[in-house]
Amino acid sequence: MPEEKSFGAALKNIKKFQKPGILLVFVAILTVIAPNSFPTSRNISNVLWSVSAIGIMSAGSIFVILLGGIDLSLGSVMAFTGALAVSIIRLSNYSTAGAFFGILAALLTGAAVGLFHGAVITRFKVPAFLVTFATQIMLSGAARLLLDNKILSCLEPPLFTAIGMKKIFGFPLPIYIMIMAAAVSYFVLNKTPFGRGVYATGGNPVAAKLSGINTQAVTVTGYIISGFTAAIGGIVLASMTQQAMASAGAGYETEVITAIVIGGASLMGGEGNVTGAIFGAVLVGLLNNGLNLMNVPAAVHPLAKGMVIIAAVAADTLGRQGKGLAFIWRKNIKAAGWPKA
Repeated sequence: MPEEKSFGAALKNIKKFQKPGILLVFVAILTVIAPNSFPTSRNISNVLWSVSAIGIMSAGSIFVILLGGIDLSLGSVMAFTGALAVSIIRLSNYSTAGAFFGILAALLTGAAVGLFHGAVITRFKVPAFLVTFATQIMLSGAARLLLDNKILSCLEPPLFTAIGMKKIFGFPLPIYIMIMAAAVSYFVLNKTPFGRGVYATGGNPVAAKLSGINTQAVTVTGYIISGFTAAIGGIVLASMTQQAMASAGAGYETEVITAIVIGGASLMGGEGNVTGAIFGAVLVGLLNNGLNLMNVPAAVHPLAKGMVIIAAVAADTLGRQGKGLAFIWRKNIKAAGWPKA
């Protein structure tokens, strides 16, 4: 029926612009609530800056989620790698070379943790939840030992502090790092055989293996990427705060997973994308900002965030399945006396 085909095309377009539409609605609401403080370039810049580390890690952790796995060590990797970079910088007397090697050591450590996760999961068939939870505990303790339960400041050299504080065209560098991480992730997932292998392995690992995909290599690589971006997040956070502390990454794994799920990814694997994950991270940032601008008591924040997150996930799910619009369409067809779709 031509009408049904036109509805299908319209529904497809609505799904395409659904997430930007939700963000625009959210921005419009906050603009009305706080017209003098919210819709300013400085405030928007601060919101994006505050969620940049979450966005960076989401761009890497989406690979693990698409594989049907999970990485609970993100916060601990973040804290440990940030502490490692700062410790090396301090040992080098805040030299530029020390900053370079500190950042390099942090990145390699993050990748090594991911390699460990992938190897244990694929070779010994240990559930990802258990492996990454154990690593979370171990790295949390390692960060405390490395820092001797102290908070280490790091106000120089410029090579390190610029990562979190330097501004380009009025926006902090971490925002650009987040955009770059998302762009690379998008390209890999959508334009490379490896990306197609990630979706195939997460959707149906048996079928993927029978089709010639090396599912073990894909899984290991996915966890390496997750660990690597967690290290980038750790470096960015340490530079933003200009210090290292063992509890720096506490709760970040929850924020990242929340952002990815809000963005439409399935924890069962095989469904989701990095643009949705970044959408989720920005939405969480806008929500935090809005609650602060409205002077909502901190004790109420978890309740408000939980309600909005549930609403956002429900709206995204209905939009992807087309249930709400399909219901309305069928009602209209019935009212017009047409056969049911």
